[in-house]
Amino acid sequence: MSCILRARGANFAVDDFLAGSSLTPVAVVRRGQPQFAQVPSLSPIPDESGFHAVASEADFSNLETQIADAVRFVEQNQGELARLVAFSGVEKVSLDFGIEERDMAAQRERFPPNLLRIVGNLGIWLEFTLYPYPNPKS
Repeated sequence: MSCILRARGANFAVDDFLAGSSLTPVAVVRRGQPQFAQVPSLSPIPDESGFHAVASEADFSNLETQIADAVRFVEQNQGELARLVAFSGVEKVSLDFGIEERDMAAQRERFPPNLLRIVGNLGIWLEFTLYPYPNPKS
């Protein structure tokens, strides 16, 4: 999973939203409850509620496919995403692209205007997270 839709808010009734949603969460976090129910003693206690949904499963090294998948995801779920952004208690909705950090002097990533336009019109943030470049074994 490399492009993830993230929604969060301190007063976001995440279960109420998801009960009537066509979006499929891969993770749900509830304010004040251990984030990892399997190991509550080691789990952080979040101060916000929210969920994550997959927008693209393309590899970290394949930003072009992530972008194409994300455009399709947003277009197919535009009405539901608008409902999410407007839902009571939601403070931030974002598309987070996981990108492989390449071994180079400067790394530049570009996002096409059609993606920027559609997420911008919906009020969705666009962000990216860099992941370490895998070192080949010697």
